[in-house]
Amino acid sequence: MGNRKKPGGGADLPMVSRSALVLEPTRAYWEWAKSCPGEDPKVPPAGTGEEDEGTVYLIPEMDLGPEGWLRSNYAAIFEHELWAWCTDETLWPADRSLDAFTRFFTVRFCSMVLDMGR
Repeated sequence: MGNRKKPGGGADLPMVSRSALVLEPTRAYWEWAKSCPGEDPKVPPAGTGEEDEGTVYLIPEMDLGPEGWLRSNYAAIFEHELWAWCTDETLWPADRSLDAFTRFFTVRFCSMVLDMGR
């Protein structure tokens, strides 16, 4: 392979000692959001890439994988995402199980987080 320059002019990018959980709302989430009184979310059209807009949560690095962490912490994330759209908890879905969470959101994990803001 020889001498290869690193991308970005050879500078090392600092790694953050965290993993990332990327949460993307699904159609089920948008349908619930549209059902909230006084709300008219502009649901991004399917296939545009805009529907993948989501939230990134920094989570602890884990040796055993993030799925166990998610099982223990999904409820707080679920409630935060519901509250971000509708603060009236009486309008939130009654079923806030892990299964419902995975219907409302596509979840991805990233184990490598780099800091570009130095």
